[in-house]
Amino acid sequence: MERGAAALDAIAALPGAPAGRPAGLPRAEFLALAALSGALLLLRAAYSFSHPFDSDEPQHLHIAWAWTRGLLPYRDVFDNHAPLFHLLTAPLVALIGEDPRILVFMRLAMIPAFAATLWGSYALGRRLFGARAGWWAAIVCGLSPTFFFKSVEYRTDVLWATLWVLAIVVFLGGAPRRRRWFCGGLLLGACLAVSLKTVMLLTALVIASAGVLLLAARPARAFSCVLSVVGGLAVLPAAIVAYFGARGAFSDLLYCAVRHNLLPGVGRWGYSKRLYLLLPVLALLILAARFLIHRLPGIGVRAAFLLLLSGSQYLLLSTVWPVHTRQDLLPFYPLFTVLLAGALFAWRGRGAFVAAALVCLELALLPVLTPLAGQGTRAQERLLSEVLRLTGPADYVLDLKGQSVFRNRPFYYALETMTLERLARGLIEDRIPERCIETRTCVAPADIAGFPPRARRFLEDHYVVVGAWRVAGRILAPAPEDAGRARSFELAIPARYAVTGEAGPPRGMLDGRSYDGPRDLAPGRHEYLPAPGDGRIAVFWEQAAERGFSPFPPRGDGS
Repeated sequence: MERGAAALDAIAALPGAPAGRPAGLPRAEFLALAALSGALLLLRAAYSFSHPFDSDEPQHLHIAWAWTRGLLPYRDVFDNHAPLFHLLTAPLVALIGEDPRILVFMRLAMIPAFAATLWGSYALGRRLFGARAGWWAAIVCGLSPTFFFKSVEYRTDVLWATLWVLAIVVFLGGAPRRRRWFCGGLLLGACLAVSLKTVMLLTALVIASAGVLLLAARPARAFSCVLSVVGGLAVLPAAIVAYFGARGAFSDLLYCAVRHNLLPGVGRWGYSKRLYLLLPVLALLILAARFLIHRLPGIGVRAAFLLLLSGSQYLLLSTVWPVHTRQDLLPFYPLFTVLLAGALFAWRGRGAFVAAALVCLELALLPVLTPLAGQGTRAQERLLSEVLRLTGPADYVLDLKGQSVFRNRPFYYALETMTLERLARGLIEDRIPERCIETRTCVAPADIAGFPPRARRFLEDHYVVVGAWRVAGRILAPAPEDAGRARSFELAIPARYAVTGEAGPPRGMLDGRSYDGPRDLAPGRHEYLPAPGDGRIAVFWEQAAERGFSPFPPRGDGS
């Protein structure tokens, strides 16, 4: 039992933070690291304005906006993520209001989480290998292109990574006491309340803990500590379940956040040869951990724990997790770079040189991958600017996952990976056309490539493009054989429609009456009898025409 206690103490008995400039760190290197830290935060802020938006960002923002409108996610608005991130950021969304630049502002608001994650990497590096390694671990992590660019984005994964790294810092911050491990469990519970991908991280944590205990000693106080972790972990998820259950939305929460995402045959849940790598690579990780325990007196157990934790985390993501995305690596990099920095500074006399070379390479790669002076955010800002000018708060807007942000969607499901797969398999019925008609949805995106086939045909047939969006209506192009004849067209959305001509104001007859202004038109077939010289005619949503939108370019515009 004493040997087990000693092993647990060895995992957690970490040195405190040094005061001022760390001993043995040259002044020039210290100043360079401080300057790099400041430059890293400035780069992070600058890229908030130029890095292209990912489609997940407006989806997350749409859910945070729903909270501000009194809507209950899962019951009133579909979301396939855990709720804590959106709930925490909703007050800021309410404060900013309906501003086309809101996604940039929300990216800037994520900088504290970015900084906290890097601080966690520094703290782990300092405690395992010294402050010098901790500094370089944080800098290398922060500038790693995948970590840097995905943490620029407004997404759940940024807060998820922060909470995970801080939980590991708490666990390794002192002797294994129940209070400390309960606090670590609270952070893990918050992690789970932000993303259910935490299940993968918890599995890695179990593998790493069990591996170290088996390699270094027999379990001693592990049982009481595990109970403390489980108790802390359960607090926030239980509160969330109780909250939604009290509002009659527990089944909605369970479906959207859990069952919707569990679909056999998707990604690696189909057939993947990578599964055969799971046990052999795990065995190699355990052998490497055993080597560290025996070759690094004093810190070997802690280094082995971190190796098993980060290694098994990446292994599970690469072999078992069905869909591997770059943002899933955000919790991995802060741990991996600690081990990398430790290995570099074990190479006496050259660690700082190699680390500096790596940082220079990363700095050179960032503008190559995404130019700092790029216009990556302009497209989404234009979408929001136009939809806010085009619609009012009561109007429905069809989009894929929430690109309109501030408007309700007619179709319940967000058209993300799992929804599209369920639609393709017939597990979800494509009722997008019916819902557009029922809710009188007159606005949809100009780009409809991501919609399922039936919905795409409906949008092509019954909407016309007016800038970044399309609105309900039809374009009536004349044909030589139709000269002097009425042009028939069909409308699907009951609404008030205007008629405009490419060559000027229309002078013909709509449904047998001279056109003298916008009219309410029912779904079905209509006729327009053109006057001589009318050219192409558009019949489209009157609100769009009133607010200056047109399916025709301005006269004299050669585009």
